[in-house]
Amino acid sequence: MKLRLDYAATPERDVGANVTYRSGVFARGDENNEDVNGKIPSYCLIDVDTTWQVTKHVQLFASVTNLLDKRYASFAMLGRSFFNGPNHEFDGFKPVNEQFVGPGAPRGAWIGARHAWD
Repeated sequence: MKLRLDYAATPERDVGANVTYRSGVFARGDENNEDVNGKIPSYCLIDVDTTWQVTKHVQLFASVTNLLDKRYASFAMLGRSFFNGPNHEFDGFKPVNEQFVGPGAPRGAWIGARHAWD
């Protein structure tokens, strides 16, 4: 689910925020939903941005994604791991089933300028 809020603070300045919520999901390959690891956890992210219309042709902007620097997984997949020895050493003779997760993006920040011609 996504929610977007925008506020025109002045005719030249806007601020906005996105709130994104994703419920927990089962890993790919776990079609019967029986894996011992269960679902990857749900998460909620907050992004903020602002713009300033400096002139008719020039706009400055700033944006921060994942404002609270939430650590989350955006994807999971079941697979076989051969690194199940002591200290996760390679053991090619006794692979185990494991859930591999794709970490989500950390906090990011951008600033920039846009120029528009008539």
